[in-house]
Amino acid sequence: LLGKYGVFVNPSVSEVLCTTTFEALAMGKFVIIPVHESNKFFLKFPNCLGYRNKWEFAASLRWALTHEPEPLTQELAKSFTWEAATDRLIKSSAITRREATQRAMLGTARLDERIAFFHRELGKGTKGDALRK
Repeated sequence: LLGKYGVFVNPSVSEVLCTTTFEALAMGKFVIIPVHESNKFFLKFPNCLGYRNKWEFAASLRWALTHEPEPLTQELAKSFTWEAATDRLIKSSAITRREATQRAMLGTARLDERIAFFHRELGKGTKGDALRK
């Protein structure tokens, strides 16, 4: 069924993982999304058409319906691998020594440890099973 469609529209500005947008681009489809901080990663792809208002949306949709998506380059296709996702995760979660020192001075490192402890404990056993349902 997905092979029949060449355009994917995702108007969301609140989707945390944007998995459907990611999958559509990986499949070589046009993707039409709002220009928004949550969609910033996708705008580098040539088949991703961003819009800021209803006129830009209409223009992007017309473009997508009258053109063929560009094939992914090997460099862009690598963006869809687990290796690339892991690299992005590590890069986004890394902090500098200065930031670590500031966090220690402000006590936020201790707070993070407490939050992690509660997260681990609540996820264990029957309590965790109940929370996941």
